[in-house]
Formats: sequence, structure tokens, C-alpha cells
Amino acid sequence: MLHPKNNRIDYGDQLIPPDGYELNRAIGTTYSLELEALMILPVALFYAQTLEGKTEELRYDMLEAITKSAEKITVYYQNGQLKVPTKYHHLMAYWEKGIVPVTMPNHVSSFHPKVWVVRYVCEGKPACYRVLVTSRNLTFARDWDVAFATEGLVGEKEQARNRPLIHFLNYLSAQGKPVDRSFIEELAYVKFDLPEKFDSLKFIPIGIPNDTGRIYSNPLTSGKHVWDDLLIISPFLDKSTLQTLLESSRQTPFLLSTKSELDGLSEKTIDQFEVWQFSTFVEEAEYLEALEEEGEISMRQHLHAKLFVTKQEDEVSWYLGSANCTDPAQLRNVEFMVELGSSSPAKLKPRDVFNSLTDSSKPDGFELFTPYDINARVGNEEQKRIDLQIRKIKYDLASTPMSGKVTKIEGGSAYNLTVEVDTTSIRWPDDYTISVRPLPERQKTPALITANALNTIEDFTNYTETHLSPFLEFKISYKGIEQSLFLLSMDIELPESRLHRIFTSIINSREKFLKYLTFLLTGEETGIIGSKENGSKAITTNGLSWTFDGLPVFEKLLMAASRSPIKLIAVDKLIERLKAETEADDKPIVTAEFEGLWQVFKSYINQQRS
Repeated sequence: MLHPKNNRIDYGDQLIPPDGYELNRAIGTTYSLELEALMILPVALFYAQTLEGKTEELRYDMLEAITKSAEKITVYYQNGQLKVPTKYHHLMAYWEKGIVPVTMPNHVSSFHPKVWVVRYVCEGKPACYRVLVTSRNLTFARDWDVAFATEGLVGEKEQARNRPLIHFLNYLSAQGKPVDRSFIEELAYVKFDLPEKFDSLKFIPIGIPNDTGRIYSNPLTSGKHVWDDLLIISPFLDKSTLQTLLESSRQTPFLLSTKSELDGLSEKTIDQFEVWQFSTFVEEAEYLEALEEEGEISMRQHLHAKLFVTKQEDEVSWYLGSANCTDPAQLRNVEFMVELGSSSPAKLKPRDVFNSLTDSSKPDGFELFTPYDINARVGNEEQKRIDLQIRKIKYDLASTPMSGKVTKIEGGSAYNLTVEVDTTSIRWPDDYTISVRPLPERQKTPALITANALNTIEDFTNYTETHLSPFLEFKISYKGIEQSLFLLSMDIELPESRLHRIFTSIINSREKFLKYLTFLLTGEETGIIGSKENGSKAITTNGLSWTFDGLPVFEKLLMAASRSPIKLIAVDKLIERLKAETEADDKPIVTAEFEGLWQVFKSYINQQRS
């Protein structure tokens, strides 16, 4: 039986490289996106660590991973669904070129897939590809999701079943940041593993074209099916899709969903299914004293999983991924699912899955779903109407021209910011208000946006270079009550030195420089940046006897030169970066003594390159 604290999907565990391999390239997709999650994600991909930790507790491995993340990781998301971080961190700027907003043709369509395709490499071995298909967005939400992961090595024979996955990557490549052609072409030769008890695997993109221009549709509703049994798990529902699935099943289907969605269905529709709702106990479980975790903020656990299980004679199929049991998920949205088939379906049939989710008699069991009480229905038509209007406003804003200009204050080092939001072609109802401010801004009041106007805002002034950002924070309110808070990107030219300034605002002392240097050379965890209680011994800088934790830096550099010369290149980049920003300082971080020491190794690097 599933448990409110156990059986959790951990992105870190799923994305950690196989033994002996390291990350080469990663492509991810999500509907909604949290910048805080992006801050921790690279640590799993680069350094085989899980996604635990707090973004305000910046470690040296996090810093190194984040600053090089956009070179190897690209995340595509629905335009308008970039969430405002609880606390902005300057290092989020390093992700700006690594995230790509996807704008759909209209406001009732969504870019909704949750997929990762990752390439890992190991010298002397074939490249390894991993595919992760989930119903989970790239956020810190602890909702109930379902995920599938498979991996395989590049071989010599082309695999026909990979073609839909390749078509999906071709679609992403056309959305503003192309995917490497070699990455896509090599993927055709990967033989992916099958999970235990299943004997077939199909990748199913929805709403994108194949190489002949034909659009992939949802196989659950596009074909003429006659199933002996059917299980539907979906947090969102609509009558027409349910009716289509109902007509395909010989027996009464199992329908497991959320109370709010079930409340929106007619009694006639409800009566045609065996209906269960997501447990209110599980939703609130984290607030129970027995299940509280020290240092964790309690959150509601919603249902977010999408799983369809069908049975036809002795054949069982599991369809899982991003598609809800709604009309948009059949063709209008871009979605991604996998179909897993089994001809030996012991414990895999619809009723087996239903029993595992509703039977509380097992040890440590919780009823994840409980019988739906039709007499406890609550109307939600008004909120759905508001949500639909908010959706349209967000889509219109995401399609609106917006630009910014930074001007350096005369005689100083700070900047003033001018923002233009051109809403001349859009309107919204009078009950709704929209305000905007720059992402890092937390002191000044957001500026109101007017419909049918060229909004020029000059209220945002006196920013340091590290506080400049291309993102604007928008807030939509209905009758004075906040309904949505999100980020959109503006066209703006920012100082070229901004990322270097951000980096040196963090590595701003000789002690931090040496700790970072040690991490680059040894890979050892040296604690939270700036922490005084990380178990490190004192650093001495007498002449050439620079030491850290009692070991001379010279010795560590020698070890790197003999065992892993590529690490010296990373060190050289670090030194040049710090020198460029601090050479006019009275007390430079990289001293003349250390430079004398480093020149020996820099000469060695140049010899290796020539």
C-alpha cells in the first residue's frame, strides 16, 4: 500500500548518472517551472546528488553546477507558467539561456509534457541515454505523481520504436533553442530497457507532427477500442472524454480523481462509473504531528498522477505521462505518454491497481482513495470561470511585446530601469487588475498595467548590476484578490559583465576562493559557502605555502596534473574570472604569490593544448 511519506518520486534519484558515467546533455520539458528547483537540479545531473537542500544554503558543488548548467541542460516550459521564486537568488541568472518558453497557438491549448531525455558518457564505452516520463512538473510540489524511467546504450541497429521520441525532440528543436542534431540522430540507435513484467514499450507524443506532417493523437480516444476492463486515474476530467472511454469498456470503469473535479460532473455521468476520490486525509497528512519532518514546511498533497490501465483478454496496457482525462489532452495540447504492454498481467490488471490504491487492510496501509460521496458536492463553477479568464489574460500577456532598457546612473555604478509593456491590442474585464515589477525587486510597489495602451514605467531605479534581470513579475488580481503570480521575459540588453559580477559577489574572499579551488581539484564537499562551521581547518597564505585542511594547494595541483589535467582548465577559468573582476582591488582575491605558483601549471596546460 502507498504511504503519504514513502514511495515518493525523487527527481534526483531518477537523473543521477549511471556508475562511471557523467552528464553530456539533458533535455527536459515541463508545464510549470520553479526557478528554485532549477537551482538544485544540476547537482543531481553533474554530481550524482539528490534534489535535497535549500537554495539559500549554497554549496560549492551547487555553485559549480549552476554556473555551467545552461551549457548542457535545456528546459522547455509553457510560456506564462514560470513561477515567481519565494526568494530570488542572483545565481538564477545563469539559467536564463537554459530555459525556453513555448507559446501555444491559442489560450485553450497547453504545452504540457513532462519528459527528460538525458545523454551520459563514459570514456571507452557507448553513450547511455535515459528517458524519464512523468506526470510531475519541475517544481517542489509534493503531489502524488506517477513516473516511468528507462535507459539504454547506443548500439549499431536503428530502433523503430524511438521514432516518436525523435519527432518530439525535433518539435522542441523548433521552439527557440535547437537540440543538437548529433544528440537526436544517435538516439535512434538506443535500445531501451523494458520494466519487469512488461514486454512492450511505446513512446506516445500527442499534438506534434511526425516526419510526414501527420499529427500524433491520443491512442486512448482516437482508436476504436473494446476493453474488458478500464481504470482511469486523472486529477482533471471532462464529460466528453469520459463518455468516449465509457463506450470503449464492457464493464463499469474505475474512475479515481479529485473531489473538486468529480463535483463538476453530472450525477448521470457519475452513476456510470465506480467513482472514488483522492483521500482528504492524505491531502492534509503532512500537517499531522506524527508525519511532520523537521526543517520541512508542511504542504498539501494533491493528486497529480495520470494513469490509464486497460485489459483486453490476456493483454494489459498501462498508459502514463502528462495527459489528463480531458478534451485538450486528446489533441489540442502537446503531451507525452508511454504505453507499457504485458501479456502476463499478474497484478497489473485494472482491478489489481484499483485494489492496491483503495485497500487499507494491509500493514501500514492508507486509503489513498475513498468512496465518492455524491451528497457532499460543492459547486465550483464560479472559480472555473475565473480560472479560464486568468488563463486568457496570461496568454495575451505572454504574446504581448515588452522591452526594457538599463541606463547607468551618471557618476555611479548603479542602473535605472525603464520597462515598456505594449497592451494596445489586448483588453481584460474591469474586475481584473494587472501589476508588474522587475523580478529581483522586493521593496518598491508594483506598477499597474493599463489595457489598450503603451505602458512606459520608469519607477524602478538604482539597481546594482547583480540585481538586473530580464524577467518581469506579473500579478493578476480579481476584485482585489490575487489569483496568479508569474514571470515573463522582456527584450533587454544587460551588461556583459553581469554574470561575472554575480559570481565574484559570492566568491569574494581568498578563503572562499581556496575552498572552491579545492572542490574543483578534488571533488570533495567543502560545505556551505560562507559557513564558519563546516569542519575546515584554517587557511594559511604564507608565501607559496598555501594550504587548505592541512594539505598544500601545490600538492593538490600536482595530483590533478598527473591524474586529471582537465581539472586544471576549470581552475584556470576560475582564476581568470576572478582576476577580471577584482584586479583593481587593493586586496585582490588571487594574489601575486598565488599567480606565481599557478604559472607553472598554466604553462603545463598550454603545452597540453598545443
